Amino acid sequence: MTTNSTPGPPYARRQWPAVATLFTVLGPAAAWLGLALSYGPGVPSPYTLFYVVPFALVAATWIPPRTDAQRRRRLAMGSAGCLMAFCYPNVLLGVWLVLWAVAGS
Repeated sequence: MTTNSTPGPPYARRQWPAVATLFTVLGPAAAWLGLALSYGPGVPSPYTLFYVVPFALVAATWIPPRTDAQRRRRLAMGSAGCLMAFCYPNVLLGVWLVLWAVAGS
């Protein structure tokens, strides 16, 4: 008895490296674009550690999916990672402004 561990058509199984490569390029590009569009002066080096979470989500897209559900989760994780990398500088600036307003009053 033989079982096929990778269901689906062969062309669908070979598409994951292209998707993972796309997210690998889009992740740092989204981080750079978010920083360029932010009104902040730049992200100081200690705060760049928070980019680990978005880039870890992007890196998870490199795990080869075996099912369609895993493929959809990998796409969602890569998209969420790129969105988080894009929004991070503005979220950080918002937190700084709120803390500044609270501490000033």
